[in-house]
Order: sequence, then structure tokens, then C-alpha cells
Amino acid sequence: GEMGHITIRAGGEPCACGRKGCLEAYASATALIRESKRAFQEHPDCMIRTLCDGDLNKINAKTPFDAKRAGDKIGAEIVDKYIRDLGEGIINYINIFQPEIILLGGGISKEGDYLLEPLREYVFRYSYGHDFLPRTKIECALLGNDAGIIGAAMLG
Repeated sequence: GEMGHITIRAGGEPCACGRKGCLEAYASATALIRESKRAFQEHPDCMIRTLCDGDLNKINAKTPFDAKRAGDKIGAEIVDKYIRDLGEGIINYINIFQPEIILLGGGISKEGDYLLEPLREYVFRYSYGHDFLPRTKIECALLGNDAGIIGAAMLG
């Protein structure tokens, strides 16, 4: 299946698949870039504008994380929303499948503990059975951006 296309917000942001409200539309590099571009346009004094030298096209998924690290309120809001949205998707998977571990791949996994610590905290606080079921580990895949393609190749 396509795990990124579960609905986390009915009627929400458009997704590349043609639906609205998919996890992918909220918890992806594309979502981070979209929200950063909105902030760039709506908040002329935000750190995002400075980090991309005033060029909207230089914004990438790392930009809001860098802004948050620099103490920028808008960058923090974007990252915190991303973590909540990703957390909601992960909570759905945990509640359905009760996996031992969830691995995050892609470029955003390079954020390491800066992403993982608040994400784990959110997931453990809001998942069903957090006080009596075994905790699902949440880690970054060691293969980063190549994790998906290597995994697919291993399947044969």
C-alpha cells in the first residue's frame, strides 16, 4: 500500500494523488516547502526569508528547521505543525498495526534527534495504550533518501 495516502484531515490540503488531506500533503518535504513559502510571503521579517537570501526558489525542506534552530518563531511553528501532522499519521499506524519500530527515511531523516525527540514525545503522549502497551520505537533509517529504493530492490 501507499502509507502516505491515509487521510489525516478530510478536505484538507490537495495531495499529488488527487485527493485532499493525505498524510503526504502534510508530512513531507513538499509540505515543509509549501508552508515555508507561505511564511516567506506572509511574514516579511521571518528568518526563512533571510536563510534563502530573499529568493523563494531557494527554500527547501531544511529551511524551516534551520529557522527554528536560529530561534525564529515562524520556523518553529512550521516545524511543530509538521511534527504534529507526522505524529498523527504514525499514531494511526501504531494503533492499527502495533509495530515494534517505525523507520523514517528521506532527506528529513537527516534532522536526527532534532526531529525524533519531539516526534516521539508527541506520539507517545497521544497514542492509544501509551501507558500500558509496549512503546513503538521511532528511528531514522540509516539509508536516508535511498531507503525506499533499496527496500524495494530487496523485495525482488
